[in-house]
Amino acid sequence: MGARNVAVLSGSGGLSNVSIEQVLGWDPDVILTLNPDFQKSVMTDPTWANLRAVKEGRVYRAPTLPYGWFDSPPGVNRLMAVTWLTAILYPGKGEFDLRERTREFYRLFYQVDLSQEQLDRLLAESMGR
Repeated sequence: MGARNVAVLSGSGGLSNVSIEQVLGWDPDVILTLNPDFQKSVMTDPTWANLRAVKEGRVYRAPTLPYGWFDSPPGVNRLMAVTWLTAILYPGKGEFDLRERTREFYRLFYQVDLSQEQLDRLLAESMGR
């Protein structure tokens, strides 16, 4: 997708635990997490305040219902992760509506017609502040 995962520098290209000092040194454009508490703390803790991603409100939590879009179990849920990442890494550049794509995906793969409220809840914290 053209993005560079700075966590590779920690010895892991996937999900990993890194120190705040490492993240401050990397000063990422975007921070991705799976943990809602971590997302909230990054946006409110003064230790993180000077990071480019925090200043620009680009701290995102990957959706997790019914399965994580990034983590286990591997499966069709990761297809939606590619669409979601395109939307957050390149806002306004994708030629698609993320909400409609999400609704279509859930209908096709999970046989679920998401209500407006369900869709809002699913994507709310995943799209930054």
